[in-house]
Amino acid sequence: MLEKEKIILMSKMAIYDKKYGNADHKIFSYYRRDYIYRKNMWTRFSVALGALFLLSIYWLHQIFIYAVDVHELDIAQSVTNSILFLLAVMALYTMIGTIQGTIEYYKVQRRVEDYISMIEEIEEIEDLQEEGNYDYPPPEPHSEFPVRLN
Repeated sequence: MLEKEKIILMSKMAIYDKKYGNADHKIFSYYRRDYIYRKNMWTRFSVALGALFLLSIYWLHQIFIYAVDVHELDIAQSVTNSILFLLAVMALYTMIGTIQGTIEYYKVQRRVEDYISMIEEIEEIEDLQEEGNYDYPPPEPHSEFPVRLN
């Protein structure tokens, strides 16, 4: 009976390792704040490049399509508006990235904790087998898949 439970746990661990193992352990090797900061750094960089691209298209459209005279523009106001647009877009995507990164990190944390609990259950089973104490009630097998997939 103990051997069957051990095989079930090891199978579940193998499925976890194949599906999530490397990615989860890589993410979990960071502290939560460091993981989110690192992820948001690339988000900010990408969003800034995208916003600058959109602004350049806007200004080229204004100059060549609407034939706005560059000498008549209020350059200080235009630059201020462009910078405010850039900062607003970056702030919005930073908040979205922080929420998404936090959710992802906590999902990974739960899966790793479940994996560790399966390791501890296997160690308990091995200890019982080494002692030869088969009369001791074995740990209850999980009725559901212990590794949370989402």
